[in-house]
Amino acid sequence: MTDVTISSDLEKFGRLQAAIEDAYAEAESIVQEQRPNDLAERLGEELAAKVAKLGATNNAARGIALTLCLYKLIEPDQDIRAHKSQYEGGFSARTFDTKVTVPFLVSKTLPRNVETHWLSQTFSFAGPYVPGSVLKTQPAVAGPLMIEVVNAVNGGGADTAAAVVVGLLVEFIKVRNADIVVLTRPKDLPIHKVRELLEMHLAGPYKANAPRLPQLVFYAVYRCLVSHMGRYGGAVLEPLERLKSADRKRGTIGDVVVAREGKRIEAVEIKHDQPISYGHVAEAIDKVRAESVTRYYLLSNKGIDPVDKDRIEERSAEFLKQNGCELIINGIFESLSYYLRLLPNTTDFLFEYANLVERDEDTSYEHRIRWNQCCDRI
Repeated sequence: MTDVTISSDLEKFGRLQAAIEDAYAEAESIVQEQRPNDLAERLGEELAAKVAKLGATNNAARGIALTLCLYKLIEPDQDIRAHKSQYEGGFSARTFDTKVTVPFLVSKTLPRNVETHWLSQTFSFAGPYVPGSVLKTQPAVAGPLMIEVVNAVNGGGADTAAAVVVGLLVEFIKVRNADIVVLTRPKDLPIHKVRELLEMHLAGPYKANAPRLPQLVFYAVYRCLVSHMGRYGGAVLEPLERLKSADRKRGTIGDVVVAREGKRIEAVEIKHDQPISYGHVAEAIDKVRAESVTRYYLLSNKGIDPVDKDRIEERSAEFLKQNGCELIINGIFESLSYYLRLLPNTTDFLFEYANLVERDEDTSYEHRIRWNQCCDRI
């Protein structure tokens, strides 16, 4: 890639960012003021209905349409159906999706894919998105809708593109807002009541992402520890990774990682609904062998696999002598009770936990409404 190409892309990144910010502000206004007819007047009822249906469909197709239409908005002469630079007259749509669209959607907690909407082979290996293109999607309506909307915008120019971008964002905002639940934040609960509350919340039942909740519990605990305990003076928490981000790929050594002056000093790995096995211990040792970690916690609500108990104790003691890192294997709620005794109050912890459950990308309506129900019972 030449310096000229890089400079050109950077300039386009800036214009795309400004365009999506303006469109988002307009979309927010339409949603807040309940002006559903605005887009129908600009696009016509048929196209406006297709845009609304696509925006409300849970599939990467809506994110792809958003990126392509945004690009048409700033580059009216571009054939946005040619979504790869290798196509005649094409451009690298995925680059702009990764650099602008997805980060913006993340910043506004709007629906999106991780990293890019072009991860699926259905979209990335398809040819130009011309009429008649067959995209096998789930739900099936997503692919044809995206093709129709993109072709309408490609033939309609910048004004049509601007209205479609706003229309898609209106639906994204509606999806996000439907998922918002203001969470209860209990104050001054005794430790045994906090434990009871969290045991109830983590138990579910949930359709998806139950393992995320214990990760949030200990991230909230460590936020409080880093603020209040001298042992963690000058320390910071590494950002909490997404639930499905494999730590082997990301270089993360645990679910919660504490660092000081760029060196990792402590970490927590949580195994939800599975006992700690010898394999888990071996994997932990492999991850922290070359780190500065002095304490590594392996926590599970199912305890230690009794078959591996002796081998685990022997290997942990051996690693402590060799490396100086103490492997601490314990139950989730036993460790939580210990940590809470170190804090000046439970209110700050519950506030942090509620904030995480309320805003985390891997929690949803079912986790949030369940929290409020559990608080009511307590």
